[in-house]
Amino acid sequence: MAKVVIFDLVGTLFSLDTVNEQLEKEGLKGDCWFQECIQAAMAATLAERYLPFRDVVELSLTNLVEIHGLAGVSVPAVMEGLKELQPLAGTAECLKKLKGQKIRLAILTNSAKPAAVALLERSGLAPYFEMIVSTDEVEKCKPHPSTYLLAMDRLDADAEDCWMVAAHGWDVYGAAAAGLHTVWIMNRDRRWPFPGVPPGATISSLGELPGVLQTWGT
Repeated sequence: MAKVVIFDLVGTLFSLDTVNEQLEKEGLKGDCWFQECIQAAMAATLAERYLPFRDVVELSLTNLVEIHGLAGVSVPAVMEGLKELQPLAGTAECLKKLKGQKIRLAILTNSAKPAAVALLERSGLAPYFEMIVSTDEVEKCKPHPSTYLLAMDRLDADAEDCWMVAAHGWDVYGAAAAGLHTVWIMNRDRRWPFPGVPPGATISSLGELPGVLQTWGT
């Protein structure tokens, strides 16, 4: 069977730097706002009260703006900015090399599918992917096991043939629990946050991924 690489979208293929910089000018450090959004989405999933990720982001940002008194932050403007995220350096080159290795490529994202499609089309990356899967379909956010099983089902692929690639440790951890091979891109954290269960491979940038997959299992 052909290898299948399933990518996370935001933070893995697309950089949050433009939004982070916008918010840092007003006093929110780094990507703490994004981590707040992820925490809220995960809490909703655990409580079995699913919230669309866009709603989570908007509510979390509004809450942070009010807590910190950030009068200069326009939440609607930030939401618009999320539609214009830029690919991380080397993304297109990485995807091109993977396609050259006859690897099937897909996206699994907590974002709504229309938003993911728009982001990929705007960046010119959409043609590299045979499928974009949103966790909206199961009304649970990653790292719930059903999200990874959904992706494999849509791709008609077995876990042993699938690699999950993400910059978020929790995403990699969830994929591993669902039986997928995993690659963690360590471009934010500096230490693996789950002792005793390391990722299948750790890389520092997308440029290393084609080489890792080419030699995996040989």
